[in-house]
Amino acid sequence: MISAADLPAPGIVDPGADPATEAWQRIRAIAHNPAAMAAFHRLVHDTGLPLAALRALLVLPVDEAIPMRDLARRLRCDTSYVTSLVDTLEKHGLASRQAHATDRRIKVIVLTPTGRRMARRAQIADNTPPEVFAQLTAREVTALRDLLRKIGAETA
Repeated sequence: MISAADLPAPGIVDPGADPATEAWQRIRAIAHNPAAMAAFHRLVHDTGLPLAALRALLVLPVDEAIPMRDLARRLRCDTSYVTSLVDTLEKHGLASRQAHATDRRIKVIVLTPTGRRMARRAQIADNTPPEVFAQLTAREVTALRDLLRKIGAETA
């Protein structure tokens, strides 16, 4: 079994590796580079919101309430963590907890109008391609997208 210590750090590329390994290392190096997430990190800085709160806004539906356990599933985290995360969203006026319509034991999360606006800003920032894409022509970007579609990256 391979341990994490045996793997190269995300950002280290071995040009001597087989083509598939090198391609994967390069994808990871781009994705894990802080510059790749510059727009999102600017939003964190500008709003003063914790990164986790903005990540939650990316997975919360803007037009419906969801149970807190569903948010935990979407974020792949423990429900106890979601409690503190929703506390933060409420403190900033971005979401509120409400009783479930048919089961009052269940708490649901609803975005406020301010939360919906912030969720849109987070989506825009999260979907802003990294500057490194500017090195590619429009045709190359299309080819890259098509290759990633072919290997199913959109469903990962």
